[in-house]
Amino acid sequence: MAAKKLKLALLFGGRSAEHEVAILSARSIIQALDKNKYDIYPLAISRTGKFLSLAESKNILQGKQKNIPDLSRKSIITAQLIEFLTTEIELVFPVLHGPYGEDGKIQGFLDTLNLNYIGCQVEASVLGMDKAIMKKIFAYHKIPQAKFSILEKNYFDSADLEKLYQKYQMKLGMPCFVKPANMGSSIGINKINGFASFKSALKDAFTYDQKVILESYIEAREVESAVLETADQLVVSAAGEIISDHDFYDYQAKYKSGNSKLLIPAPISASVQSKIKQLSRQAFKAIGARGISRLDFFITEKKEVLVNEINTMPGFTEFSMYPLLFKEAGLEYSQLLDKLITMAMAADN
Repeated sequence: MAAKKLKLALLFGGRSAEHEVAILSARSIIQALDKNKYDIYPLAISRTGKFLSLAESKNILQGKQKNIPDLSRKSIITAQLIEFLTTEIELVFPVLHGPYGEDGKIQGFLDTLNLNYIGCQVEASVLGMDKAIMKKIFAYHKIPQAKFSILEKNYFDSADLEKLYQKYQMKLGMPCFVKPANMGSSIGINKINGFASFKSALKDAFTYDQKVILESYIEAREVESAVLETADQLVVSAAGEIISDHDFYDYQAKYKSGNSKLLIPAPISASVQSKIKQLSRQAFKAIGARGISRLDFFITEKKEVLVNEINTMPGFTEFSMYPLLFKEAGLEYSQLLDKLITMAMAADN
């Protein structure tokens, strides 16, 4: 007698600027999942947050669409779909990146429906998404990171920009970077080289968020690690290095150009690899993460290791570091998904 299949809902798309990345991730995941173990129900979410039907969602994943069409109805989700989720689905995989997917909102919605899901719970999702809070927590735990400042839009709108520029020039030095506090996939990140780029970079970052982070520029190598929580341990991959074909590893370099190089494992010393693993565990625990995370690091010329950020729902595209790092360790994509599902089901029990 065949084993009973787990009924898994796969949420993708969503309201953030990382909408397209989430679609790409979901396509990769549904291809890799073992159909002998899981009955998979894809659920697409439009850019306005409306849930499409199961049939419409399946068609989108099977096609090549980069955007999920909006719906004319006023309701976010139908009563029939809520009933299906709460009576039929055993586990949800929220493959949603950025705001409304990785920031605790969808996790709170699923908690309200009493649905179990893969990944971090509400609190850790909030802390991992809001880089301003995340960096303060890292500072509290003495986790090494670049110098940073937090700037809110209402202050920026009324400030003397020349004086504001001078303030950050003194505090962080130039060049420096600016990025939205609540965004991922390197969207809205810009390098500031002078006053002109200071104004344009901040205006761009504020189109994505009401709060931005300014960080010191560090001449460093960029590496990433992957964390997988099992029943009895935190498994941290060897770090992989990113060689960007752009000035820095921005959205175009990650998902569009195809010319950036990923070196897995990174050509770094055993002591630096060990330090990265230690800091990965420390940062994971600092925000109270669960199940899954990817950590981004800088390695300076003096071999200092600095944490850049933690991502609580990393990308799962063909270019994404998270599955590639574990593949190098001998864990194939489908096996990695099995472990994430097993962990989430065990956490629910």
